[in-house]
Amino acid sequence: MASHGVLVSPGDTQPGQLLARVLDELRALEKHDAASFRAVRRKVSAEIATMDASVVFALAEGLVEAGFEWEGWEFINSHQAAFAALTPARLKELGGGIASWGQADAFATILVGPAWREGLISDSDVDGWARSPDHWWRRIALVSTTVLNTRSRWGTGDTQRTLAVVGILIHDRDDTVVKAASWALRSLVPWDPRAVRTFLESHETELAARVKREVRTKLETGLKSRRRSVHGTDLSK
Repeated sequence: MASHGVLVSPGDTQPGQLLARVLDELRALEKHDAASFRAVRRKVSAEIATMDASVVFALAEGLVEAGFEWEGWEFINSHQAAFAALTPARLKELGGGIASWGQADAFATILVGPAWREGLISDSDVDGWARSPDHWWRRIALVSTTVLNTRSRWGTGDTQRTLAVVGILIHDRDDTVVKAASWALRSLVPWDPRAVRTFLESHETELAARVKREVRTKLETGLKSRRRSVHGTDLSK
């Protein structure tokens, strides 16, 4: 059975104490799915809202080490003081162990993109990551642009910054980067389809075939792919 007791008391700021309580709650859940994990995260976030940012960073780092990466990053995103304390150096430290698609995309959409949107990091910081020798950081730079273009993440559309990052990586053929470039351009389509179409036409010989195919399909149909199941269910979202 899942625990429903109070997780955090005002005195739970000792190193390791808060982390141990949160880990116990997460591991005791009957369902180990995103909705259940997020319910715990939201409850604890409300309880630690007035705690010092250092407490939240320690909690997040401990959760990441325990394999609860996105949960840890959400604690930072949801804590006003901790989020405001994000810097390029701190983000590099927090994302130092990223080694998978899921980790890179979660980190980009939960922390890097929102920090960029709110002006905590600069365009030059993201451009620098787009030029990183680490393909995961190049993907993070691209996926971060989707936050600027996603209404549910308080994005309002940003043609200039999106196309700038895609432009830096236009010749990159690493599969993780190519797919992220497609995602970045597709996220901009609802806001500025003319700019996306012009970009495709201007860089016809430079863009990867996948990027051109998926983005053109998005422009023409509103979907990533034209594929459908035998039952007519869209498989492209």
